[in-house]
Amino acid sequence: LIEKKNISKVKILKRKMLDIKVNNNIHQGIILDCKKLEKKTFDSIDDREKFIILLDSLTDSQNVGSIIRSSYLYGISTIIYNKDNSFEISPFLIKSASGAYEKMKMIEVVNLSRSLEFLKKKGFWITGLDNNSNLDLETIPKDTKKALILGSEKKGLRDLLKKKCDYIAKVNMHVKDKLIDSLNVSNSAAIAIYTLSKK
Repeated sequence: LIEKKNISKVKILKRKMLDIKVNNNIHQGIILDCKKLEKKTFDSIDDREKFIILLDSLTDSQNVGSIIRSSYLYGISTIIYNKDNSFEISPFLIKSASGAYEKMKMIEVVNLSRSLEFLKKKGFWITGLDNNSNLDLETIPKDTKKALILGSEKKGLRDLLKKKCDYIAKVNMHVKDKLIDSLNVSNSAAIAIYTLSKK
């Protein structure tokens, strides 16, 4: 909850004025004008963290928001993502995260490949998701520090990053259908996070 002492000014407006101010009518009737969150760096990663998410060139804000929400609810506090050819932090993304965005350390990097090297030095084992893999997520050791990397909605994980992974695994599905052969990336992320978090 926001403490009253941190609010400098309150205005009561008619609903139509709020619609004009935010340029849409998709809101809860409250607008909070606040400062941007401080950008995070690798220094903010706590040595006690056991699970980190990396996003490779995801562009859909709703997918990213859903991944942030799932990650937070499973105790993950850091997401690393690449700056170029990637999503932007937007009101739509923040809304999709349903309150989890403000609780997550979002680290923007120029080079994801170097990020993987950094995490390996910190003792993380890297798992990439790829629908064409023969390795089941269930078989990956649970008692390790894990970093899960997810590829873009269209192209998946880049080959350069696949080569740096310790494991390339897939989410097993019960139905085999050539026309519907994969899950949405945010759904895959939720299943993978759940599977890798099991004791």
